[in-house]
Amino acid sequence: MGYLAIRKVIYQGDNYTFESPVINDGIIIIEGDNEHGKSTFMDLIYYALGGKVLEFYQKDKTCDSKHIEIYNDTNNFVELHVEINGEEYELIRTFNKNIIYIIDSDKNVTESQIYRGNNTNDTIFSDWILEKLGIEVFDIIQGTKQFKLGFNDLMRLIYHDQKTEVDKIYKNPQNENFVSDSLQIRNAIFEVLMGEVYNEYYYLLGKYKLKMKEYDDSVASIKTFNELLREITSDELENINYIDENIRIKENNLRNLEIERKIARTTINNPRENIEDIELNKNKILILQDQIYEVNKRKKSIEESIDKIIVLIENTEKEIEEINKIRFVNKKLNLFSPNTCPYCLNTVEREENKCICGNTIEEEEYEKFFYSNEEYLEIIHLKNKYRQSLNSILEKKKDRLDSTKEEILILKNEVENLKEYINDLAIDTNSTYGSAYVRKIDDKIKDIRQEISSLEQYRELALKKEELLTNSTNLRKELEDLKIDVNDKHNSAQKDINIKRFKFNEIYNELMKRADKYCYEAYINDIYMPIVNDKSYRARSASVPKRLMYFLTLLIMSLKYNTNYPRFLMIDTPNKEGIDIDRLKIILEQLNEVNKYIENNDVKFQIILTTGINIYPESLKQNILLTMKDEDKLLKIKGKNKK
Repeated sequence: MGYLAIRKVIYQGDNYTFESPVINDGIIIIEGDNEHGKSTFMDLIYYALGGKVLEFYQKDKTCDSKHIEIYNDTNNFVELHVEINGEEYELIRTFNKNIIYIIDSDKNVTESQIYRGNNTNDTIFSDWILEKLGIEVFDIIQGTKQFKLGFNDLMRLIYHDQKTEVDKIYKNPQNENFVSDSLQIRNAIFEVLMGEVYNEYYYLLGKYKLKMKEYDDSVASIKTFNELLREITSDELENINYIDENIRIKENNLRNLEIERKIARTTINNPRENIEDIELNKNKILILQDQIYEVNKRKKSIEESIDKIIVLIENTEKEIEEINKIRFVNKKLNLFSPNTCPYCLNTVEREENKCICGNTIEEEEYEKFFYSNEEYLEIIHLKNKYRQSLNSILEKKKDRLDSTKEEILILKNEVENLKEYINDLAIDTNSTYGSAYVRKIDDKIKDIRQEISSLEQYRELALKKEELLTNSTNLRKELEDLKIDVNDKHNSAQKDINIKRFKFNEIYNELMKRADKYCYEAYINDIYMPIVNDKSYRARSASVPKRLMYFLTLLIMSLKYNTNYPRFLMIDTPNKEGIDIDRLKIILEQLNEVNKYIENNDVKFQIILTTGINIYPESLKQNILLTMKDEDKLLKIKGKNKK
C-alpha cells in the first residue's frame, strides 16, 4: 500500500515565480478568488507528476485558453517536493521538454523521460513512480493497440479536476480517443487502484496477450514459409530425418559410381558388348518415341478441349451481355409484357388462356417468354456461375497442358541423350577404351551430385521449418500455462474486487446520504459507475456530490483496506453547475469523514482542495494553507515584493 504526498510546489521562470509553504499531511485548503491561480496550483502539481496541461504547451496550437504567464515565460520550470512511502524526492520538470529530473535525498540525479521513445534503456517517469508506489507496470493490449497503463491513467481517479464534465466520473484522458477512454481502460484503472490482486492479474494478462501476439506471429511466419515453399517446389517438403537418409543413400551411390568409374577406365573395351549395348539403347529410343507419340496425342486432345471451353466462355459472356441489354431496355421502357402487341407495341386486352392472335394457350407456357427484372438477374447469376465453372475447368486444363508439354520435353531429352550415347558407343567399338561408358558414369555422378546439392538445400529449408514449428509449439505451451495462471489470478481478483465493491458501496452510500439530502440509495454497478436513486432524473448540480464522494470513497478505502490507491487526493474547485454555497459546504464537510479511519492507526493521507474564499465548512478553517485575493495572485512578477 503506497503513499504519495506533496510537500512543496515551486515555479521559476524569467518573469514569474512562486513557492508554496511546506504542505503537511491531512486536509489542505488553498482558497482564492476566481482567476487568482487555484487551478494553476493544481495543474503545476499535475504537470510535475508527468501530466499533460495543454494551457502550458507552446507547441500545442489546439488549445484556445493558454495560460499566458506560463505560456509566454522563458527558462521556466516547476519543482515539486514529494514524499513517497517515507522517502523524499525533488521532481524538476522544465516546460516544453520531455524530461523530469528526479533528485533523491542523497542528491543523486536521475534523468527520466515522460513519453516512451525507441530507446528501451531510458528511465520512464511513470514506471519509476509506479514502482516506488509498489504498483506493477504492465501492458494493455486492446485490438491492435498496445501500451502500458501509466501513472497519469491512474491520476484520472486521483485528480478531481475542474475541466472534466461534472456528469462524468473519470478525469478526461490526456489523449482522448476510443482506446484511452474505453470501458476496458476505465475498469482497469479502478481495479488496479482498488483491487489487492488485480494489479498482478493485469500484469499477467499483459504478458499473456503479448505472448498470444508472439504466437500469432509465429503461426503467420509458418504460413508465409509454407507459401514460399509452394513457390520453390510443387512437391511436399520431407522432414529432416527422411532427407538425411536420402542424402546418405545418394552419397553411398556416388561412392559406388566413383569406384565403377575407376574400374571402367582400366578395363579393355569389348566391341561385342558395345554392339549389344547399341541395340539395347535403340530399342529404348523406340519405346520412348512411342511414349512421345501417345503424350502428343494427349496434348492435342487437351488443346482441343481448351479451345472448346474458350468458345463456351466467349458465348456465355455474349449471352450475359445480351441478357443485360434486354433487362436494361425492358426495365427502362417496359417494352415487353404478356399483353403487348409485338408489332405496334400497344397494350392489348387479352382473354385469359388466349393468345393475342386468339388461339387457345396454356397461360403458364405463354408467360414463360416474358421475364421480370428479378428473373433476368437470376438468369444472369446462373450464367455467371456457369462461366466461373468453365474458367475453373480451363485453368485445370491449362495446368494439364503445361505438365504434358514438360513430359514431352523430358522424353525428348532422354531420346537425345540415348542417341549421343549410341554415337559414343559406335566410336568406342573400334577403340580399346570404353569412353562412352565412362562418360555415362560421369553423367550419373554429375546428376547425383546435383541431387545431393538440391537435397542439402531442402535440408536447410526443413531445418528452418522445424525451427519455426518448434518455436510455435513452445510458445503455445507457454501460452497455455499463462492462460491457467491468468484464469487463477482473475478468479482471485474477482473475489477480491467483489468484496471491495461491497465495502465501497457501504461507504459511498453513507457519504452520499450525508452530502445529498435527496439521496436514498447510492452504489456502484459492475462496471464501477455510480448509481443514485436508481438513475432517477436529478438536476445537474446533483452530479457534484456524486463525483466528489466517489473520489472521497476511493481515498477512504485506501485508509481502511489494503489497496494501491496512494492515499492522495487532489480536488480542484468543485463549485460547479450552479450549486449553492451552503449545499457545497455540506458536501465538503464530508471530507472530515476521512479522520474516522485514521484515529486508531498510524496511516497518513493528504487531500489538497482548492476553493473560493470562505467556500468551505467552518470545521476546515484551520486547514487553510494559502489565501489568494485582491492583488495577491499565485504567480508573482519577479522582483516585486509580496504584499
